[in-house]
Amino acid sequence: MINSRLLRQFIAVAEELHYGRAAVRAGIAQSPLSQAIQKLEALIGTPLFVRNKRSVALTPAGTVFLEEAYQWLRYEEVAIQRTLAASGGETGQLAIGFIGSVGYGFMPELINRFRQQYPQVRLRVVEMTTKDQLEQIQGRALDVGMLRTPLPAGAPQIQTRFYKRDALVVALPKGHALADRKRIDLRQLAGESFVAFSKEKVPAAHAQLISVCAAAGFYPNIEQECSQVASVICLIAAGLSVALVSGNLTSLIHPKVCYVPISNRTPYLDQEVSLAWRRNDANPALLSLLEVARTLETAPAKR
Repeated sequence: MINSRLLRQFIAVAEELHYGRAAVRAGIAQSPLSQAIQKLEALIGTPLFVRNKRSVALTPAGTVFLEEAYQWLRYEEVAIQRTLAASGGETGQLAIGFIGSVGYGFMPELINRFRQQYPQVRLRVVEMTTKDQLEQIQGRALDVGMLRTPLPAGAPQIQTRFYKRDALVVALPKGHALADRKRIDLRQLAGESFVAFSKEKVPAAHAQLISVCAAAGFYPNIEQECSQVASVICLIAAGLSVALVSGNLTSLIHPKVCYVPISNRTPYLDQEVSLAWRRNDANPALLSLLEVARTLETAPAKR
């Protein structure tokens, strides 16, 4: 079997064209070196050198094999370098999920910083609900997710770490009577029709709406439910409803939607976004992403 040691011995003879000097360079005696070349020729099935008492020369086949030997060893070196880089989290691949609201602030910030530090890691980034992220992380289709916490019960294989906190704002149709306010008291929304995130697909966001409104003294009149941020904004633009959405979305400019801060300091107003991944996942690229995220994290706000 041809191996890298045999190739290096062949290259020494091919470059020196002298068995004595090649043996010194290869660090073995001349006789074992000559035997190694004979073994190589037998493995390939053709002479690589023309030998006589006065000289050594490459055959045409030997000249071709010399170029291939160089390339072979280059591949070996690259393979080792890439393997070491992968073990250090510098290469590899990651599948990342994110909820729609973080796509307008938190997610681009993290991905951009990670790509700057680890440009060789291949990323697949997909928007999906918290529920779908949990299922795909457990099913190994995702490596890490950016989702709302706390998580529902029944995800013991998932580890989470707080990443950012984001206060809710009111999203209103442009022509709404409250659209020009600098701040809105939640009690002013008691008679409004709400578009909510799906109770089934986005349970944490749905429950948060109920809790925030209950703390303000009313139960929201939910007329529409959606799973995606874009759908919520479209329904508001159509004038059908109002919504409580992540403050991140203020960067999502829509000509028929406006965002107004909430004046109340009621409980449950803040949205907690965390990173989630499989417990004991030793993917070096994942560990690198978590370290980059750690440098960007904001400590939870004190109440």
